[in-house]
Amino acid sequence: MSKSNAMENGMLLLFFNNTDFANIGDAGGLQNSATAGNLYVSLHTADPGEAGSQNTSEAAYTNYARVAVARSGAGWTVTGNSVANAAAIAFAQCGVTGATITHFGIGTDAAGAGTLLYSNTLGASNQGPFTAKTDDTITIPGHTLAVSDRVAFYAAFGSSLPTGITEGTQYFVKTVSGNDITISTTDGGSTLDITAVGDGVCYKASALAVSNGITPQFAIGALTITED
Repeated sequence: MSKSNAMENGMLLLFFNNTDFANIGDAGGLQNSATAGNLYVSLHTADPGEAGSQNTSEAAYTNYARVAVARSGAGWTVTGNSVANAAAIAFAQCGVTGATITHFGIGTDAAGAGTLLYSNTLGASNQGPFTAKTDDTITIPGHTLAVSDRVAFYAAFGSSLPTGITEGTQYFVKTVSGNDITISTTDGGSTLDITAVGDGVCYKASALAVSNGITPQFAIGALTITED
């Protein structure tokens, strides 16, 4: 079972643009909110996961705070089954204590646990479906990865990740040979041991080192969520 394209687009428009999702129930469907309000973008030092809340692995650098983005077309651009920030997003300038940011989240509350609606890796670039074997190789047809690139892996509908790989965790590419790569938990470290086959989708990722005087900023379209 999977969601249709129309379902994915309607959900995103309702959540992010406060647009009615017609013909769910009666003709008027799922209605927009009388007051659209905001969604809140958070930064994380690790994948908050599907069971996480807005403050799971949330950044705590000096002066950090979530950023409010309006539930409207001015705040979010919805195209097909994807949504991205429609305007640049700037977080507070870091003070004395920094952090390394690997993920972002989108949730309902300005502070506290809140409800985490979506999360993704920073700089996520879809490299396509992959398969992994117990010789520790990961095959990604047509990928554009290079040694030392960061990658993250997610299960696709009906698939199971290989044993040894944790969903959403960022790894480093250790070797590249045609469509095959190996990975490590650290840049240049030991090859990750894959103990059972699996498959899913691979994303090229990035991390942002935030230190004193750095202002984390994200250009239009830099923070993207795609419904699969």
